Amino acid sequence: MPNDTSCMNLNDELWLFRGDYTTRTPVVALFGFLYSIIIICGVIGNTCVVLAITRNKALQTVPNLFILSLSCSDIVVCCISATITPITAFRKDWIFGPALCRIAPFFAGLSLCFSTFTLTAISIDRYMLICFPMKKPLSHKQAGYVIAFICLFCGSIVSPVIFKQKLGTFGNFCGLYCTEDWSGNEYQRRIYGSVLLFIQFLIPLIIIGFSYTLISLRIGQSMILKNAKNKKNNSNSSDGCENYLTDQQKIAIRRKQRANRMFIAMVIAFVVSWLPSLTYNLLRDYELLPDSVTSQEFLVGVATHCTAMTSTVWNPLLYAALNPQLRAAFIELIPGSIRQKLHLEQEKSYPLLNGNNLTGTELTQAGRANKYGSTSIQVGPCKRADMQIMQSSCKRVLFLFLFPSFRTDFQSVEFFFSFSLSS
Repeated sequence: MPNDTSCMNLNDELWLFRGDYTTRTPVVALFGFLYSIIIICGVIGNTCVVLAITRNKALQTVPNLFILSLSCSDIVVCCISATITPITAFRKDWIFGPALCRIAPFFAGLSLCFSTFTLTAISIDRYMLICFPMKKPLSHKQAGYVIAFICLFCGSIVSPVIFKQKLGTFGNFCGLYCTEDWSGNEYQRRIYGSVLLFIQFLIPLIIIGFSYTLISLRIGQSMILKNAKNKKNNSNSSDGCENYLTDQQKIAIRRKQRANRMFIAMVIAFVVSWLPSLTYNLLRDYELLPDSVTSQEFLVGVATHCTAMTSTVWNPLLYAALNPQLRAAFIELIPGSIRQKLHLEQEKSYPLLNGNNLTGTELTQAGRANKYGSTSIQVGPCKRADMQIMQSSCKRVLFLFLFPSFRTDFQSVEFFFSFSLSS
């Protein structure tokens, strides 16, 4: 059929009967430009993240290992999904061979699942680190096991796509087409799509939202309890010890808030990027799209997919904006001559908070001493007792969150949210 001169061009038919704008050159050029920007920025940005973390041992904390895996996944997305999907959407036929017909959709689903579950792992790790500081955090080896498990789990639930993809002809139209073949069983296809959406998107978002809500409550509760504890013990302790402890506690809490804001921003950017595409695909599977969208099905599909691909660009930008250590590492990757031309001074220290800076050597030593990425600060003999109080208060916050009717001696939840957002 592809070589049959009597076959029809699908793009011509779509323009004739539907007025499909994806067949017009200006639209193709516009999206080609947008996808090119996304691919270039995504590959360069995520490659910088990979190089910054792999070259600097001080940055190789457990949270950054998860960030590293996300960046590797985004590079794969830029090379496969962000290139093959738009080309196919504009050409309509498949030109990449039978192997990629099965592999490309698999990697597209795998990347989405891997990203959501990795963000979930980060939120759980942050929850355990902040709410249970006395418990041993994840080691690098354990984090590697978690990443490997996420890969295997996501690969298993997305694997049916490999066996359902089929490359063949479509009516009397020219070319070969890569489509899902469910042997006419639309019910199975819809059920699988719905279950997959629930497992790889909705459940992780529920866990992430629950984790960061408890973390916000925990940080607000921690500030209240620590202030009350310091005021109560001020008359029985030396002023120097109490003042030093309070200053270090404020620094630690603000560092936690800054890290949490970065991870929450990552989740928000991911959801905003992917939600239009997932919603469009779900409504299309159940044939619930309005006529105005159905008439421009390819255009809406490409637009939502292009929006989803921007998720590969946001993460490196968020790291550079909200993580001083990664930002300094990014600047170090730029050659000195270019830095001078751009008037970018190489940061000699890694700024933390309130003027407390660490030089590169000190940060490396800190990374070796605290390889789990903990934000705890040594404060002498008072530290362990204080951490025990923090862990006990976290359990109480969790209880109050689950059973709000028992809130009698505590301020409302709104205070904790306002504290977390305003700090």
